[in-house]
Amino acid sequence: MKKRPQSKKRRAVPVPIASMGDIAFLLIIFFMVCSEVSKDKKMQVVLPLSEHVKKMQAVVVARIAVDENGEIFFDGTRVDNAKDVEWGVRALLTSTISDDQRHVQFKCDSSLPKETFEPVIKAIAAAGGIIEAVGEKQP
Repeated sequence: MKKRPQSKKRRAVPVPIASMGDIAFLLIIFFMVCSEVSKDKKMQVVLPLSEHVKKMQAVVVARIAVDENGEIFFDGTRVDNAKDVEWGVRALLTSTISDDQRHVQFKCDSSLPKETFEPVIKAIAAAGGIIEAVGEKQP
């Protein structure tokens, strides 16, 4: 009788997948930090002119904009009303310690009436933000 060669049993090699989640999140964070996010491409705003414009030195926590149609944008994302701005700014400012960390950049179209943008300014102030208005220097 002819002997058959015995087949070798294959051993299962374990693949360590415990660190796969960590690696995925690190890659996501890396690409988010390295990417350049353009926040204000969705709207067109004609800034008001003033002779008292100077470059802002403070770090901005949030950017609020109101376009020529009266639509409100919070960090480039459209929101429904000023109350949403207040809650968003309040959420961002919960972990702030000093006044240097409470600056909120506000810009609106120069053609808007006061009734349109004033509730947004009040919402930022009610949330505890320090308003930094954006404008262009008058020639």
